[in-house]
Amino acid sequence: MTYPARLNEGSSPLLHMMLLARAPERILALRLAMSSAIGPSSIVLDAGCGYLGVLAVMAARLGARRVVAVDRGPLDVARTVAEENGVADRIEFLQRDLADLPADIGSFDVITGMVYNNEPRRDLAQQRLMAGIADRFARPGTAFIPGTVRYTVAGYDSSRPDPTEHTLRDRWDSAVGRAEALSGITMAAIREFPSADYASVMEQLSPPPSPRAAGARRVLGGPDRALVTSRELFTEISYADPATAAAYPPVLALTVTASGRLDTTSWRQELKFGDLLIRSHDTVHPVTPACDVEPGDTAILSTGDGWGDAIPLTVSRDARA
Repeated sequence: MTYPARLNEGSSPLLHMMLLARAPERILALRLAMSSAIGPSSIVLDAGCGYLGVLAVMAARLGARRVVAVDRGPLDVARTVAEENGVADRIEFLQRDLADLPADIGSFDVITGMVYNNEPRRDLAQQRLMAGIADRFARPGTAFIPGTVRYTVAGYDSSRPDPTEHTLRDRWDSAVGRAEALSGITMAAIREFPSADYASVMEQLSPPPSPRAAGARRVLGGPDRALVTSRELFTEISYADPATAAAYPPVLALTVTASGRLDTTSWRQELKFGDLLIRSHDTVHPVTPACDVEPGDTAILSTGDGWGDAIPLTVSRDARA
């Protein structure tokens, strides 16, 4: 199985900044979660801190006495942002793979890990990675941000192409200003507009093609998609119990609630800290073969190793009157 090449959120300073600026609710939720978990004696691991090291700097600004920030990408700008904010003496930046962290870095009171691709198949590996970190570096009472990753799924009839087109018009300087205001840290080091990278990042932030194209995934948005099944829980992963990240369920049954042609599934990922929702993100996957369904049918998705660009679908009609 291959996936389209798309930049990781933390791997490009421009992409990282634009996503911060365009997701204020996520920054505010993370600040709330971190402020409730971090105290003056806290030791914090920021797993996958990204090019800017925003969460690591926020943790130090919230009072953590030691922060270890890890990413496999360059961290020079993150160090500069830490210096700008007067917390460089409490943050240790490590450029290395999260899977290869040395045991001698110790254990942590708080572990943050915003490492997700917001796509269920890609994120199983990320969830296993975070579970491994939990096994190696957590202590009794360690707080994980996010602490749970929850997926729900529903089936749709995608009868018309999506007419919505989104464009990104934010000016760089105002985007940086919003990110500074929301995160509570300053980022003068990146205010110079990186025009050479702008076009490629705009392409990365544009919606993928319609799910009618082979292998396409996109966020659901618009009244043209008719819900034909119940929304069901697929899995909920808790890093307090790392074993929950080992595997996905091999099948999922959805109850058909309306007549239509079932050809698309909507997957909702929720990242949570306790009851606090940090992020909710929807993606879609087509099913194969598309099937006409009626209330009382059961749509069975095969979500094991055979799950490719389209999810194998079978329909049980035993419950029909």
